[in-house]
Order: sequence, then structure tokens, then C-alpha cells
Amino acid sequence: MLAAGLVSSTIVRETFGYSFSTWRLHLRGETIKSARDVGWVKALTAGRMMRREANAIPAGTTIAEFRCHIALGATSRTVLVDAQNRYAGIVQTPAAYGENVDFNAAVGTLAVNVDAALAPTMDIAEVMRRFDASGADELAVLNEDRTVLGILSEAFVHRRYAEELEKAQRELFGEK
Repeated sequence: MLAAGLVSSTIVRETFGYSFSTWRLHLRGETIKSARDVGWVKALTAGRMMRREANAIPAGTTIAEFRCHIALGATSRTVLVDAQNRYAGIVQTPAAYGENVDFNAAVGTLAVNVDAALAPTMDIAEVMRRFDASGADELAVLNEDRTVLGILSEAFVHRRYAEELEKAQRELFGEK
């Protein structure tokens, strides 16, 4: 039985290119080359990769108040929350310092990515697809009740993916 299993597996891999189980994962939308890719792809979640975001500002804050609290150049973006402390978008700091900005308007009017966010359980493949779909550079990581847990940048996600891919390659060739 063992010999028959090895022979059939080898024939399938040589003629088809990869195993039946890998093919089934491809049908489900996973972009893996072999079974060893599954572990690290599923382990790299948005919750593990995110930066904890502690300085969220209420979306109702006026742009004048925002400018008093957040200096130009201090941060590239700030997460906004509503009155119930739920995610209300991200404001790019330079947008609040624009020339034609109404100082009495709520900073929430400048919010971007209000509907685009990540769940902490999303694996790296899902995260990359969400970044591609939204076109955002940074997305908030939210729990079920839309409370902000952290923030994740697309550049960091791509860097972590490349690092893990390289690590898997080294392990494959025995170069730990």
C-alpha cells in the first residue's frame, strides 16, 4: 500500500504539476505551491502583524482642534472613531493642513477608508486581497463591534510575506 501510494503520488505530481490536495486548495482560492505553504500563510494574520493603535481621535473633532493635537509631520495618518468608540475612518494628516480646509468642519469629513477594514483573523492572503481591492496604503484592524484594534500598512504586509517566503525557501533547501 505504501509503495502504491508513493508511486501514484509521484505520477500525479509529475503529470499534473502538484498534488490533488494542493489542487483542491487552489479551487478554494489559496495561492500555494505545496502543503508546506499552508502553515505560514494561515499563521500570518492581521492580528499578529498589526501595530497597536492607541491614539484614535473622535471624528467630530474640528479640523482646528485636530491641528492643535496633531502636528504636521508628527504622523502620516490618524484613526478616527465615532461617539460609540467605533471605527470611523482614517484621516491623512496633510489633508487636515490643506489650504482650502474649513477649520470649523469635523475632521471626519476628511476620512478615507471608512468601509475598508481588516478582521484580526484574516490570513496574509486575505489581507493582500483586501489591500488590492481597496487601493489603500493602510487599513485598520477591527474586532466584531468595529472597535479599532490596530493598523496595518500594505508595505509591511508585503515585506512580511517576502520574508516568510524566503524563510520557507531556505528551509526547503536546508539553509536554516
